[in-house]
Amino acid sequence: MQSPHEQNASVGVSAVAAVALTQGTQTEILPGGIRDSWTVIGSSMLVGTAALMILGIQPVLLGALTEEGRISETMLGQLATVEVLALAIGSAVGAYLLQKGKIAAKVALGSLLLAAMNAAIYAAHTPVLLFLTRGAAGLLEGYILGAAIVVITHSTSPDRLNGLFLALQTIPQAMLAYALPVSILPRVGADGGFAILAGIALVAAVAAFALTERHPPAAVKHATAGAVWTPAVLGILLGVALQNAAIGGAWNYAERIAVELHIAPDLVGTALAVSLMLQVVGAFAVAWFAWRLPFRLVTILGPLCQGTVIMLIATANSSSVYFGATAAFGLFWLALNPFQVRLLIDMEPSRQAVMTGTAVTLFGLSIGPFLSSFGVGPGNVRGAFLIAAGLMLLSSITFAVSMAAHRRSMRLP
Repeated sequence: MQSPHEQNASVGVSAVAAVALTQGTQTEILPGGIRDSWTVIGSSMLVGTAALMILGIQPVLLGALTEEGRISETMLGQLATVEVLALAIGSAVGAYLLQKGKIAAKVALGSLLLAAMNAAIYAAHTPVLLFLTRGAAGLLEGYILGAAIVVITHSTSPDRLNGLFLALQTIPQAMLAYALPVSILPRVGADGGFAILAGIALVAAVAAFALTERHPPAAVKHATAGAVWTPAVLGILLGVALQNAAIGGAWNYAERIAVELHIAPDLVGTALAVSLMLQVVGAFAVAWFAWRLPFRLVTILGPLCQGTVIMLIATANSSSVYFGATAAFGLFWLALNPFQVRLLIDMEPSRQAVMTGTAVTLFGLSIGPFLSSFGVGPGNVRGAFLIAAGLMLLSSITFAVSMAAHRRSMRLP
């Protein structure tokens, strides 16, 4: 995906990346003198967008499967957990394997297999088949996401490219999150939504052929030898996992709580689309000017703000409150990632810890729906949001304790 936590370190480098003109082609200068054309960067982002598309529309698609009686409300959280956890595993494996050569062929093959798994929804008429096909789809989504991780991680400005990627990949998610409940699902059902994902995967297969071989610059190879996995660094990663577990737990029940509030489907689609668009606003705002804020303070206070918004969704008693809280939820979603990346690199400059950011983030997103499902009862999903808010509070505490531990260790002789 991106490694939201690995890419935002060199925050004062340039507006989006260090750009030069070489033989008439715009390129980004990478460590060790390596240059990447923006064609490669753009292709990797397109593939990454296809990989992460499910994250923005998962509540709508799984909600549709629930409405059709193919899964229960409790299974909704479990199915979401299976796919995103598989995505996390796949991203770790993909980022490793795609550095070994033949990246274009590997990504193209992975994208074709992903298209097949999305199309398999037409044959998945039992919960067991749904869990198997969506688990396989998650592994493949993570695998091809490795292309974006490899390209962005090895750039000079991983923070700005990451912010750009986070913002751009959210735009098609927002468009589809609005269109699905308003015009697509009522006509063709959940199967049609997964068919669209299959088509997007086919586009990624074509884009994969613009990718070129990548190898870590010598400077990065040398730096990784000095990686230090201190308890404080591990604590920060734990905080990242807890925060994203809260996000995943709340987001995957956002559509269901709207049903309980008897909110019209078109308003629900609009609210979810606005939430996704505000993710773009938040990511661009940080990349443009907000990165100057004190990253340690933002890392601690950010989850508290997110937890407050989640509580507003849980206690919503009208469509306007639901709409406003859901929109604010999106604003915070991506905006905190760059600050966490800066914190990790400040504590562990080799970037080894930050390289695990994508897997940690996706792991958190994957277990969130499962944890929140313990607060779900028949016709009542509000408990899921209470659990998510508690996870946000716990993440803030974990960040604060880890930072304090790091400061103490730095003062020791």
